[in-house]
Amino acid sequence: MVVEEKSEVINMKFTLKQARLLKGFTQKELAEKLGIHTHTYSKMEKHPDDVTIGEAKKISEILGFSYDFIFFNDNSTLSRLNNSDSTS
Repeated sequence: MVVEEKSEVINMKFTLKQARLLKGFTQKELAEKLGIHTHTYSKMEKHPDDVTIGEAKKISEILGFSYDFIFFNDNSTLSRLNNSDSTS
């Protein structure tokens, strides 16, 4: 008898803060790795839709997560804009 294993992919989405905390970084440590001021990084966590693609890629590389998991989720600006277009 052949037993097949099911492989499930868990599609987890994190906020920027959650991703940072999961990897054990403080805001100051991550800001230093990015070469920016802590205040600038703090604003990124509060307004992730304002983060540039280049910044998102750098953050994702440091944290070891795909940037889709952090920046392109159901609450992103892009999703809200697309949903409002479909109701117009």
